[in-house]
Amino acid sequence: MVHPSACLLLLLLTCLAGFSAGETEQGETMGESSYGPASVVINGADIVTVGIPYGFQCSANCYPGCQYSWTRDNVTTQGPELSLQLLHKVPTQTLTCTVLNPATGKSVTIQKTLQVMAGPSNIQISGPPSLTIGVASNFTCSADCYPSCSYSWTVVVEEEAFSTAQGNTISVTPPASTVASETLVCIAEDTVSHLYISTTLLVWVASLSDISIAGDSTVTMGKQYTFTCLVACIPSCTITWKYMGKTFQGDQIDISVLNQENKSNFGSHLKITFSDYSKIEPLTCEATNTASHATITTTKNLSVIDPISVHSTSQALPVAGKSFSLQCAGTQNPASITWLKNKRPMPANERVNFSPDDITMTFSPLLQEDGGLYQCVAAERGTSIQSVGYNMQVNYGPSSVVINGVDIVTVGKLYGFQCSASCYPTCQFTWTRGNVTSQGPELSLQLGELQPPQNLTCTAVNPATGISVTAQKTLQMTDGPKNVIIAGPESLEIGVTASFTCSAECTPSCSFTWTLYGKTITGSAIDITVNRYVFKESISCQAENTFTGKTAMVNETLSVSDPHWCGC
Repeated sequence: MVHPSACLLLLLLTCLAGFSAGETEQGETMGESSYGPASVVINGADIVTVGIPYGFQCSANCYPGCQYSWTRDNVTTQGPELSLQLLHKVPTQTLTCTVLNPATGKSVTIQKTLQVMAGPSNIQISGPPSLTIGVASNFTCSADCYPSCSYSWTVVVEEEAFSTAQGNTISVTPPASTVASETLVCIAEDTVSHLYISTTLLVWVASLSDISIAGDSTVTMGKQYTFTCLVACIPSCTITWKYMGKTFQGDQIDISVLNQENKSNFGSHLKITFSDYSKIEPLTCEATNTASHATITTTKNLSVIDPISVHSTSQALPVAGKSFSLQCAGTQNPASITWLKNKRPMPANERVNFSPDDITMTFSPLLQEDGGLYQCVAAERGTSIQSVGYNMQVNYGPSSVVINGVDIVTVGKLYGFQCSASCYPTCQFTWTRGNVTSQGPELSLQLGELQPPQNLTCTAVNPATGISVTAQKTLQMTDGPKNVIIAGPESLEIGVTASFTCSAECTPSCSFTWTLYGKTITGSAIDITVNRYVFKESISCQAENTFTGKTAMVNETLSVSDPHWCGC
């Protein structure tokens, strides 16, 4: 590159040469002087961002033209211009330009230090999936920046800026219940290069209300019905159905037109062919907000009409030991009829048989274990209809009549007795003791005086079967011991064995224990032989009631004599 001042100098020299041409040698011209390099300059940015291409120019005052070379990170390139694009973050970069004038042999070197920036890039907003009316929700903006980023926010409500904020985090509270959504705008700016990027997040204000089920309230078994569940929901809902312990998804529909309250209507169609009978059965629709996960439910009670039912063929009650028949009524030319007991298939056996058309089922005879829920299933026009159930309670008994209570009673003590029996329906009980009767399964008894053994009778009667069974218990009375007596001689003679007996008034019986010489002997009789002379001898007898454990004791003091003692 030629400096402008050099051009002026060349023009002046040319003019002078022409003016004095007559005074110089023919064909001779004056030579031009070489100079430079001087005023060496690197033009270009001082801050570079990773990924963006940049151009730099190195210039100098030189005559004739100079040569340029660039050096960066030990890499050398030629020419006055340098193209630079950093692909990743690196430390501060130094560009070196060397200018050489081959005519003068002089060179000049100049450097430029570049500050390296990265980003902003990869901007994103994180936070909850939805907003809640009256509740503050925090959102965070992040981006890749080198060395750092600054953040600014704008909250847009109904296409107008509602609020602004600085910093990477913002707290957002929906201003009113009519707001359906808010738009969050985040700008991330590099603090050095001032480059910036932005991102936008639409956040719905979650709401869930106005749920209802449309459809018939009365349905007939074997027919198909369609029910529709509608719910006002923002941003969207999933809908499930529940009927008779089962869950259904139905056909989800989305009515995207907003109503006056800015709530989107979502719905679900459910088609049911009723095959399980229940007089009143709830149909439930549950809506779940996809953003807040809040749920809301509604229930429609369906009255189910079953055209098919099971009933007995007579007015007589089902009684164990007798014949009994059930009939499947209400069928219209069924292709087939099957029977169920407690929801399980009911096969024929040696006691149970079916009519040729399977409409009637007969028990011969009926047993107690035949009780249960009976249904018939009729296949009509390709649909199986399950009938109303007949809950058969087999009337039986009484059997196993038992009187519970003690077998031995004590005078003056209160006792309770219970009479039980295996019966359906519940049996009636009558107690008899002597000429006294009382009603009910329980009896209280207290005897005021000692009596002979008592016969206690309980009679169980089943009014449904007309059968009665009697049970009996014999009661023994307890009394004593009292009037305990030791019978035997009044004195003892040395060397002579004496016999004694102990007796008492005792019901039902007593046992006896003797005390002699500090020892105990059992039994009602005892023999005593005195082998040495003593003035007197003591004996005692204790009587114990073998049922009550009560005791009574008597003591005797016997004199002792020695017929061979002379007394001298």
